[in-house]
Amino acid sequence: MPTHDKPLPLEGIRVIDLSRLLPGPYLTQLLADLGAEVIKVETPRVGDYARIAPPEIGLAGLFPAVNAGKKSLAVNHRKPEGREILYRLVATADVFVEGFRPGAVKRWGLDYATLREINPRLVYLSLSGYGQSGPYRDRAGHDLNYQAIGGSLGLNGLAGGPPVPPSIPLADLGGATFSAIAMLAALLGRERTGQGMYLDMALADAVVAWMAPLAGGPYFAEGIRPERGKMPLAGGLPCFNVYETADGRYVSLAPVEPHLWGNFCRAVGHEEWRPRQWDADLIPELQALFHTRTLAEWVALADGVDFCLEPVLDYEETLQHPQIRHRGLVLEDEEGRPAGIASPFPFLPRRERPPAPALGEHSAEILRGLGYAEEAIRSLAGRGVVGLGEGK
Repeated sequence: MPTHDKPLPLEGIRVIDLSRLLPGPYLTQLLADLGAEVIKVETPRVGDYARIAPPEIGLAGLFPAVNAGKKSLAVNHRKPEGREILYRLVATADVFVEGFRPGAVKRWGLDYATLREINPRLVYLSLSGYGQSGPYRDRAGHDLNYQAIGGSLGLNGLAGGPPVPPSIPLADLGGATFSAIAMLAALLGRERTGQGMYLDMALADAVVAWMAPLAGGPYFAEGIRPERGKMPLAGGLPCFNVYETADGRYVSLAPVEPHLWGNFCRAVGHEEWRPRQWDADLIPELQALFHTRTLAEWVALADGVDFCLEPVLDYEETLQHPQIRHRGLVLEDEEGRPAGIASPFPFLPRRERPPAPALGEHSAEILRGLGYAEEAIRSLAGRGVVGLGEGK
C-alpha cells in the first residue's frame, strides 16, 4: 500500500466523543481514519461498556475494532469539576458527539444550547435509536428493533420462511455512516457561515432510508408490495440468487446484464435459458444445475468466463482472499496472522492505524493542554473526577 505524504482530510479537526458501544464509536472511528483528533470521553472506573462487553453476544474485540487511534479522557462529567473540564474542552473543539437517550445531556448541562454558548462554531450530533422527537423518542431499542420497524428485517429471509436477522448490525452501521456524511457536510457548511449546527440522527431513520431504492422505489412507482424472498434482488430472480453446490457449499450468481447472462447460459450449455432471465420458474432448474458440480468446479468455470459468479465464503476464507489481502483490508499481528480490519479509506497506509487507547490513557495530556497544572491534575484524580490510566 503506497504511503501518502499529504495531510489527511480532517487533520486539525478535534472531535469530542461521549458515545459508547457501536454506532457512535463507529462514526467517530470513520472521522479518526480521515485524520480527526478524536477524544473519547469515558467514565473513570468502567469506561465504554464495549471494554467489558460479554463475548457470549459476539462483542469480544468490539472496543479495539471501533476505537483505534483515539485518545481516552476518563472524566466524571456529572461532577461540577468534571463538567468544567468538558466545557474547557468544548471551547477547543469542532465536533461533539453524544449517544445517550434524549434529554440526558440536558440534565447534565451538556446539551447543544449550553455548549453553543461556549463555542458557536461547534457541530453537535446526537445519535439515538429513534431520534430526538416522535412517539418513540424515549423508547429503548437496539439494532434488531430498528430493523424490525424500519422494514428491512421483515424482508430478510426466504419466501415462506421466517424473518432472518442479518449477520451485521445494519441499523447501527448505517446510522453511523449517515451521521458521518451529515457531520462532514456540516463542517463544510461551517466554512461558509462560520456557525456550527445541531444534527439529530436516528438509527431507525437509516434503515428506512436504505429501503428506498429496492423496496420503496417499486412500491411508490408501481404499487408492488415487497415480499420476503420474492423481491427481484433478494431471491426473486434466477439471474441474481444464491445456489447450493454438489459439496454443500454455496455460490452467488449475478449476471444481471443480458450479455453476461448469455455468457452464463452458453458456458453451462443451456442457450434456451437466454429468454428466461427474469423468469422465477427457472430457479428450480438452476438449483438442480448447481448441484451437479462442486464449489471449486464452479469457481474454475467462472475464472474462464465472464458471468458474475463468486463463492459464498466463510469469514476465515474472506480474511485470506487474495483480493481482500491485496487491498490491505486485513491487519496482521507480528506473526502474520489476521488481527483486525483496516480502514476502508485510501488516504493512509492502512497498516499504520494506531491501537485503541487504554481507559484514561490521555487524560493527563489533555488536561495539560487545557491549562491544568500537575498538582491540579493529581488532585482531580485523587477525588475521582478524572482517571489517569495505568501507571499515570
